[in-house]
Amino acid sequence: MVSVTPQQLAQTRVVASDAVLRNEVDFRGYPHRHLAVVGRPKLMNSNITQLLEAVEYLCQFGWELVNITPGTGSHLFYAFLRRR
Repeated sequence: MVSVTPQQLAQTRVVASDAVLRNEVDFRGYPHRHLAVVGRPKLMNSNITQLLEAVEYLCQFGWELVNITPGTGSHLFYAFLRRR
């Protein structure tokens, strides 16, 4: 089940790492070269761990990590990727 359409992704350019790992994102037709993936805190799992898992998953499909940065004043981390 896809919960993030290519149109939604193209508008926001941000996707949650848990949605990537659950295969709920349709990247086909995504028109941009860059993408941000956000890791949100979880009870059982570190948000940075889940974020890196999503980055590694996307690397299989031609994306490469550019940078990881914490969100200002929050417990969020962002990974910025570009399509090769």
